[in-house]
Amino acid sequence: MRYRPFGTAGKSVSAISLALSRAGGPSDVAGWRGQIFAGMEHGINCFDIEAGHEPLELGVAQALQAVERRLIFLIFTIRAHPGRPFTLEHLVETVKQGLARTGARYFDVLMFDQETFAALTPKARVLLARLREASLVLQFGASDDARRLDAVVQDPDFEVLATPYNLTSDWQARRILREASAAGMVTLGYDVAPTAMLQAPAPPKLLSRPRRDHHNPLAGSGTYAFLHSTPGWSAEALCVAYALTEPALATLQLDMSLLAQIDDLAATPDRDPPTGLGAQVEMARFSAEPAAERRSA
Repeated sequence: MRYRPFGTAGKSVSAISLALSRAGGPSDVAGWRGQIFAGMEHGINCFDIEAGHEPLELGVAQALQAVERRLIFLIFTIRAHPGRPFTLEHLVETVKQGLARTGARYFDVLMFDQETFAALTPKARVLLARLREASLVLQFGASDDARRLDAVVQDPDFEVLATPYNLTSDWQARRILREASAAGMVTLGYDVAPTAMLQAPAPPKLLSRPRRDHHNPLAGSGTYAFLHSTPGWSAEALCVAYALTEPALATLQLDMSLLAQIDDLAATPDRDPPTGLGAQVEMARFSAEPAAERRSA
Protein backbone atom coordinates (compact mmCIF):
# COMPACT_ATOMS: atom_id res chain seq x y z
CA MET A 1 0.00 0.00 0.00
CA ARG A 2 1.15 3.51 -0.74
CA TYR A 3 0.24 6.59 1.26
CA ARG A 4 -0.55 10.16 0.34
CA PRO A 5 -0.48 13.34 2.43
CA PHE A 6 -3.84 14.49 3.75
CA GLY A 7 -3.44 18.22 3.32
CA THR A 8 -0.72 20.07 5.20
CA ALA A 9 -1.50 18.70 8.68
CA GLY A 10 1.27 16.13 8.49
CA LYS A 11 -1.04 13.11 8.30
CA SER A 12 -0.93 10.47 5.59
CA VAL A 13 -3.70 8.17 4.39
CA SER A 14 -3.63 5.02 2.34
CA ALA A 15 -4.16 5.60 -1.37
CA ILE A 16 -7.03 3.12 -1.11
CA SER A 17 -9.60 3.58 1.66
CA LEU A 18 -12.90 1.94 2.60
CA ALA A 19 -16.32 3.60 2.67
CA LEU A 20 -18.38 1.52 5.10
CA SER A 21 -22.16 1.90 4.99
CA ARG A 22 -25.15 -0.14 6.04
CA ALA A 23 -26.12 -0.83 2.43
CA GLY A 24 -24.69 -4.22 1.52
CA GLY A 25 -22.66 -4.56 4.69
CA PRO A 26 -22.66 -7.05 7.59
CA SER A 27 -25.57 -7.04 10.00
CA ASP A 28 -23.58 -7.60 13.18
CA VAL A 29 -20.69 -6.09 15.09
CA ALA A 30 -18.32 -9.00 14.49
CA GLY A 31 -18.85 -8.76 10.75
CA TRP A 32 -17.92 -5.08 10.71
CA ARG A 33 -14.89 -5.68 12.90
CA GLY A 34 -13.75 -8.31 10.42
CA GLN A 35 -14.18 -5.94 7.47
CA ILE A 36 -12.06 -3.30 9.17
CA PHE A 37 -9.36 -5.81 10.14
CA ALA A 38 -9.28 -7.04 6.53
CA GLY A 39 -8.61 -3.49 5.39
CA MET A 40 -5.89 -2.98 7.99
CA GLU A 41 -4.16 -6.20 6.92
CA HIS A 42 -3.81 -4.70 3.43
CA GLY A 43 -2.32 -1.47 4.75
CA ILE A 44 -5.54 0.57 4.66
CA ASN A 45 -5.65 3.14 7.45
CA CYS A 46 -8.52 5.36 6.26
CA PHE A 47 -12.14 4.41 6.90
CA ASP A 48 -15.26 6.42 6.09
CA ILE A 49 -18.06 5.20 8.37
CA GLU A 50 -21.74 5.98 7.95
CA ALA A 51 -23.21 7.79 10.95
CA GLY A 52 -26.09 6.30 12.86
CA HIS A 53 -25.50 2.60 12.11
CA GLU A 54 -24.88 1.12 15.55
CA PRO A 55 -23.38 -2.28 14.54
CA LEU A 56 -20.85 -0.52 12.32
CA GLU A 57 -19.92 2.02 14.99
CA LEU A 58 -19.48 -0.72 17.61
CA GLY A 59 -17.43 -2.74 15.13
CA VAL A 60 -15.12 0.26 14.74
CA ALA A 61 -14.78 0.40 18.54
CA GLN A 62 -13.64 -3.21 18.70
CA ALA A 63 -11.19 -2.75 15.83
CA LEU A 64 -9.68 0.36 17.44
CA GLN A 65 -8.80 -1.67 20.53
CA ALA A 66 -6.14 -3.44 18.47
CA VAL A 67 -4.35 -0.37 17.10
CA GLU A 68 -3.22 3.05 18.24
CA ARG A 69 -5.87 5.66 17.46
CA ARG A 70 -3.36 8.01 15.83
CA LEU A 71 -2.60 5.38 13.19
CA ILE A 72 -6.20 5.24 11.95
CA PHE A 73 -7.90 8.01 9.99
CA LEU A 74 -11.66 8.12 10.59
CA ILE A 75 -14.19 9.98 8.46
CA PHE A 76 -17.69 10.18 9.98
CA THR A 77 -20.31 10.79 7.29
CA ILE A 78 -23.75 12.19 8.05
CA ARG A 79 -26.34 11.63 5.33
CA ALA A 80 -29.89 12.91 5.00
CA HIS A 81 -32.64 10.37 5.59
CA PRO A 82 -36.12 10.59 4.05
CA GLY A 83 -38.76 11.55 6.57
CA ARG A 84 -36.24 12.80 9.13
CA PRO A 85 -35.40 16.48 8.83
CA PHE A 86 -31.82 17.47 9.53
CA THR A 87 -31.80 19.67 12.63
CA LEU A 88 -29.29 21.01 15.12
CA GLU A 89 -30.56 18.49 17.66
CA HIS A 90 -30.06 15.64 15.19
CA LEU A 91 -26.50 16.83 14.46
CA VAL A 92 -25.64 16.99 18.17
CA GLU A 93 -27.09 13.56 18.91
CA THR A 94 -25.47 11.91 15.89
CA VAL A 95 -21.96 13.16 16.68
CA LYS A 96 -22.37 12.44 20.40
CA GLN A 97 -23.52 8.87 19.77
CA GLY A 98 -20.85 8.29 17.14
CA LEU A 99 -18.03 9.30 19.46
CA ALA A 100 -19.47 7.24 22.32
CA ARG A 101 -20.09 4.07 20.29
CA THR A 102 -16.79 4.07 18.39
CA GLY A 103 -14.67 5.15 21.34
CA ALA A 104 -12.63 7.08 18.79
CA ARG A 105 -12.24 10.19 21.02
CA TYR A 106 -12.30 12.34 17.87
CA PHE A 107 -13.13 12.16 14.18
CA ASP A 108 -10.50 13.26 11.69
CA VAL A 109 -13.22 14.50 9.32
CA LEU A 110 -16.93 15.09 9.85
CA MET A 111 -18.42 14.70 6.38
CA PHE A 112 -21.84 15.92 5.19
CA ASP A 113 -23.68 14.96 2.04
CA GLN A 114 -24.93 17.86 -0.06
CA GLU A 115 -28.40 17.91 1.50
CA THR A 116 -27.14 18.10 5.07
CA PHE A 117 -24.46 20.62 4.07
CA ALA A 118 -27.14 22.88 2.58
CA ALA A 119 -29.22 22.55 5.75
CA LEU A 120 -26.50 23.83 8.09
CA THR A 121 -27.85 26.85 9.95
CA PRO A 122 -25.79 29.58 11.63
CA LYS A 123 -26.41 27.84 14.98
CA ALA A 124 -25.19 24.55 13.52
CA ARG A 125 -22.02 26.24 12.34
CA VAL A 126 -21.43 27.57 15.85
CA LEU A 127 -21.64 23.97 17.04
CA LEU A 128 -19.13 22.90 14.39
CA ALA A 129 -16.73 25.55 15.61
CA ARG A 130 -17.09 24.26 19.18
CA LEU A 131 -16.45 20.69 18.05
CA ARG A 132 -13.25 21.85 16.39
CA GLU A 133 -12.17 23.88 19.42
CA ALA A 134 -12.71 20.84 21.66
CA SER A 135 -10.68 18.67 19.20
CA LEU A 136 -13.64 16.31 18.82
CA VAL A 137 -13.61 16.93 15.06
CA LEU A 138 -10.45 18.03 13.29
CA GLN A 139 -11.82 18.93 9.85
CA PHE A 140 -15.12 19.29 8.03
CA GLY A 141 -16.02 18.11 4.55
CA ALA A 142 -18.87 17.68 2.09
CA SER A 143 -19.54 15.20 -0.69
CA ASP A 144 -21.59 15.36 -3.88
CA ASP A 145 -21.41 15.41 -7.66
CA ALA A 146 -18.85 17.92 -8.90
CA ARG A 147 -21.52 20.17 -10.43
CA ARG A 148 -22.94 20.92 -6.98
CA LEU A 149 -19.77 21.48 -4.97
CA ASP A 150 -18.89 25.08 -5.82
CA ALA A 151 -20.42 26.34 -2.57
CA VAL A 152 -18.26 23.91 -0.60
CA VAL A 153 -15.07 25.12 -2.27
CA GLN A 154 -15.99 28.70 -1.35
CA ASP A 155 -16.89 27.86 2.27
CA PRO A 156 -14.07 28.81 4.68
CA ASP A 157 -15.31 26.36 7.33
CA PHE A 158 -14.75 23.33 5.10
CA GLU A 159 -11.39 21.83 4.20
CA VAL A 160 -12.32 18.48 2.62
CA LEU A 161 -14.27 17.66 -0.53
CA ALA A 162 -15.39 14.26 -1.85
CA THR A 163 -16.75 13.66 -5.33
CA PRO A 164 -17.19 10.77 -7.78
CA TYR A 165 -14.10 10.20 -9.91
CA ASN A 166 -13.69 7.44 -12.47
CA LEU A 167 -13.05 6.70 -16.13
CA THR A 168 -16.14 8.61 -17.20
CA SER A 169 -15.47 11.77 -15.17
CA ASP A 170 -15.80 14.85 -17.35
CA TRP A 171 -14.22 18.29 -17.31
CA GLN A 172 -16.51 19.41 -14.48
CA ALA A 173 -14.99 16.85 -12.13
CA ARG A 174 -11.48 17.88 -13.12
CA ARG A 175 -12.39 21.55 -12.71
CA ILE A 176 -13.70 21.13 -9.17
CA LEU A 177 -10.60 19.14 -8.20
CA ARG A 178 -8.33 21.88 -9.55
CA GLU A 179 -10.27 24.65 -7.81
CA ALA A 180 -10.44 22.76 -4.52
CA SER A 181 -6.70 22.08 -4.61
CA ALA A 182 -6.01 25.74 -5.40
CA ALA A 183 -8.10 26.66 -2.36
CA GLY A 184 -5.98 24.38 -0.17
CA MET A 185 -8.67 21.72 0.23
CA VAL A 186 -8.12 17.98 0.47
CA THR A 187 -10.03 15.97 -2.15
CA LEU A 188 -11.29 12.38 -2.06
CA GLY A 189 -12.67 10.26 -4.88
CA TYR A 190 -15.51 7.73 -4.68
CA ASP A 191 -17.65 5.74 -7.12
CA VAL A 192 -14.31 4.69 -8.59
CA ALA A 193 -15.67 1.66 -10.46
CA PRO A 194 -19.24 2.36 -11.65
CA THR A 195 -21.45 -0.69 -12.06
CA ALA A 196 -21.95 0.05 -15.76
CA MET A 197 -18.19 -0.13 -16.31
CA LEU A 198 -17.96 -3.59 -14.73
CA GLN A 199 -20.45 -5.24 -17.04
CA ALA A 200 -18.71 -7.15 -19.81
CA PRO A 201 -19.86 -6.18 -23.32
CA ALA A 202 -22.20 -8.56 -25.09
CA PRO A 203 -20.42 -11.08 -27.35
CA PRO A 204 -20.55 -10.21 -31.05
CA LYS A 205 -23.32 -11.76 -33.10
CA LEU A 206 -22.28 -14.65 -35.30
CA LEU A 207 -22.41 -13.95 -39.01
CA SER A 208 -24.20 -16.31 -41.35
CA ARG A 209 -21.18 -16.14 -43.66
CA PRO A 210 -17.59 -16.07 -42.52
CA ARG A 211 -15.78 -12.87 -43.41
CA ARG A 212 -12.22 -12.80 -44.60
CA ASP A 213 -11.43 -9.80 -42.41
CA HIS A 214 -12.77 -11.45 -39.27
CA HIS A 215 -9.68 -10.42 -37.30
CA ASN A 216 -9.73 -6.68 -36.74
CA PRO A 217 -6.85 -5.44 -34.54
CA LEU A 218 -8.75 -2.19 -33.91
CA ALA A 219 -11.94 -3.89 -32.76
CA GLY A 220 -13.21 -2.31 -29.57
CA SER A 221 -11.07 0.83 -29.83
CA GLY A 222 -12.89 3.94 -28.71
CA THR A 223 -14.95 1.92 -26.21
CA TYR A 224 -14.48 0.59 -22.70
CA ALA A 225 -14.11 -2.98 -23.97
CA PHE A 226 -10.44 -2.94 -22.90
CA LEU A 227 -11.60 -3.20 -19.27
CA HIS A 228 -12.50 -6.82 -19.92
CA SER A 229 -9.67 -7.81 -22.24
CA THR A 230 -6.47 -6.50 -20.62
CA PRO A 231 -4.35 -9.52 -19.58
CA GLY A 232 -3.66 -9.74 -15.86
CA TRP A 233 -6.10 -6.99 -14.94
CA SER A 234 -9.68 -7.08 -13.72
CA ALA A 235 -12.09 -4.33 -14.76
CA GLU A 236 -12.19 -3.11 -11.14
CA ALA A 237 -8.40 -2.92 -10.87
CA LEU A 238 -8.15 -0.96 -14.13
CA CYS A 239 -10.71 1.53 -12.84
CA VAL A 240 -8.71 1.97 -9.66
CA ALA A 241 -5.39 2.22 -11.53
CA TYR A 242 -6.74 5.00 -13.72
CA ALA A 243 -8.19 6.99 -10.81
CA LEU A 244 -4.86 6.72 -8.99
CA THR A 245 -3.25 8.78 -11.76
CA GLU A 246 -5.12 11.88 -10.51
CA PRO A 247 -2.58 13.52 -8.15
CA ALA A 248 -5.14 15.82 -6.51
CA LEU A 249 -6.94 12.92 -4.81
CA ALA A 250 -5.66 12.01 -1.36
CA THR A 251 -7.43 8.64 -1.41
CA LEU A 252 -9.86 6.56 -3.42
CA GLN A 253 -12.81 5.21 -1.47
CA LEU A 254 -13.91 1.67 -2.27
CA ASP A 255 -17.56 1.02 -1.45
CA MET A 256 -19.15 -2.13 -0.09
CA SER A 257 -19.67 -3.66 -3.54
CA LEU A 258 -15.89 -3.88 -4.06
CA LEU A 259 -14.85 -5.46 -0.77
CA ALA A 260 -14.85 -8.94 -2.30
CA GLN A 261 -11.91 -7.80 -4.49
CA ILE A 262 -9.97 -6.20 -1.63
CA ASP A 263 -6.90 -8.44 -2.16
CA ASP A 264 -6.56 -7.37 -5.78
CA LEU A 265 -7.52 -3.72 -5.41
CA ALA A 266 -5.40 -3.00 -2.34
CA ALA A 267 -2.33 -4.13 -4.33
CA THR A 268 -3.13 -1.85 -7.30
CA PRO A 269 -1.25 1.24 -5.99
CA ASP A 270 1.98 -0.80 -6.14
CA ARG A 271 1.42 -1.88 -9.75
CA ASP A 272 2.40 0.06 -12.82
CA PRO A 273 -0.72 0.73 -14.93
CA PRO A 274 -0.87 -0.98 -18.33
CA THR A 275 0.84 0.87 -21.14
CA GLY A 276 -1.57 3.16 -22.93
CA LEU A 277 -4.28 3.04 -20.26
CA GLY A 278 -4.72 6.80 -20.23
CA ALA A 279 -5.03 6.96 -24.01
CA GLN A 280 -7.61 4.17 -24.07
CA VAL A 281 -9.69 5.91 -21.43
CA GLU A 282 -9.58 9.24 -23.22
CA MET A 283 -10.58 7.71 -26.56
CA ALA A 284 -13.49 5.86 -24.97
CA ARG A 285 -14.63 8.89 -22.98
CA PHE A 286 -14.34 11.20 -25.97
CA SER A 287 -16.36 8.84 -28.13
CA ALA A 288 -19.07 8.61 -25.46
CA GLU A 289 -19.37 12.37 -24.81
CA PRO A 290 -22.00 14.36 -26.71
CA ALA A 291 -20.49 16.82 -29.17
CA ALA A 292 -21.90 19.79 -27.22
CA GLU A 293 -20.08 18.73 -24.05
CA ARG A 294 -16.80 18.33 -25.93
CA ARG A 295 -17.11 21.87 -27.28
CA SER A 296 -17.84 23.31 -23.84
CA ALA A 297 -14.80 21.59 -22.33
